[in-house]
Amino acid sequence: MTVHRGLVRLYPAAFRDRWGPGLEDDARAAGWKGWPSLLAGIADMWLHPAIWPADSRAQRRERVAALGVTATVIAVLLARAATAQGTPLAAVPGGAWVLWPCAALFLLGLGLVAPLPRLSRLAVAALLGRAVRRLTGPALVGVAMVAAVHRYPAVLAGGLWHQLMVASYWGLLLVGAVQACRVVAGLGGGVVVAPGVRRLRLGIGSLTAASVLTGSVALAVGLAHPQTDGLAVAAGGALVLLGRALTATLRDLRETAVG
Repeated sequence: MTVHRGLVRLYPAAFRDRWGPGLEDDARAAGWKGWPSLLAGIADMWLHPAIWPADSRAQRRERVAALGVTATVIAVLLARAATAQGTPLAAVPGGAWVLWPCAALFLLGLGLVAPLPRLSRLAVAALLGRAVRRLTGPALVGVAMVAAVHRYPAVLAGGLWHQLMVASYWGLLLVGAVQACRVVAGLGGGVVVAPGVRRLRLGIGSLTAASVLTGSVALAVGLAHPQTDGLAVAAGGALVLLGRALTATLRDLRETAVG
């Protein structure tokens, strides 16, 4: 595989299906000096599913819904990373009460953007089958890791084995997150009902507020720690940037015909 073809594969499938050869020609014409701007453009495209080439408005709404679910999963991982060095987010002034609005906004946003399965046997079977195929592997690995921790606590308490277990834990979280997003992405109108435009706007808006608020909490906790918690600061900054990115999706929902 050439570098240019590899770059084109980073585009959303809708773009590759519509303009595949042209995209590869553009990548080749840009040369290696144009690769950074090309990668930036590709990353930006992933944040605008409402404007991807589509067969219907419902398909666009399904893609925005998948983005909302993906953003929620990313936010949960970042929030978990913010506490990885033992600094609880509840350490912020106001304690755990500050976190309740964050959780409520995330749950509200997820509930609004998540596509609902159609009430038919075939649709439910297709959704469950997809979930089983994607999530069984990570679930089994997770069970094995928990069993190992309980079976060999002394061995895994420190040293190389502990580091390997921690790395495996984070790897499992990432794989599980990716697979969970793949369950939702591309289900199609025959399996799920895409949320309406109003639901999507409210849901993405709620997720935007939740990301910014949670990121601000993580930043405050990380910076207020006697020894600055760099991981909490980085995760908090990433959450704020995630909220900023979601505002672009909100703008697309206002300006693009998806309803």
